[in-house]
Amino acid sequence: MAAVPVPPKPEWQDCDETSISCIWDPNPDCSYRLEYKEFPDSWEECMSIEIPKGQGKADAGDGKDSGNTVEELNPTSTYCLRLVAIKDGVESEPGEELIVDTQAAKCTPDADESKKNCVIS
Repeated sequence: MAAVPVPPKPEWQDCDETSISCIWDPNPDCSYRLEYKEFPDSWEECMSIEIPKGQGKADAGDGKDSGNTVEELNPTSTYCLRLVAIKDGVESEPGEELIVDTQAAKCTPDADESKKNCVIS
């Protein structure tokens, strides 16, 4: 059985108040687990999303990510993201970390009333 390749470091693609999108150059033989945590929490408390084989790079057609977005994050917070490669059920060691700050919450009126970010009572 071939060794599981070292996962690449995710690269920042986009972020807003509550989400971070990243991309990487995927190995076609591997699926990935994208692990993330708020700084300074420990990795034992991390959350994760499973990324199927072939995903990781931005979609060549429209430039949007192919499901590599972590959501429901806290605004104005620092997050650490890293990848674990999975090949034939065997997991690699975690790869290098990407550190990203989410944006500050917008507390001004928005034309789209369905996207209220702040509540003042």
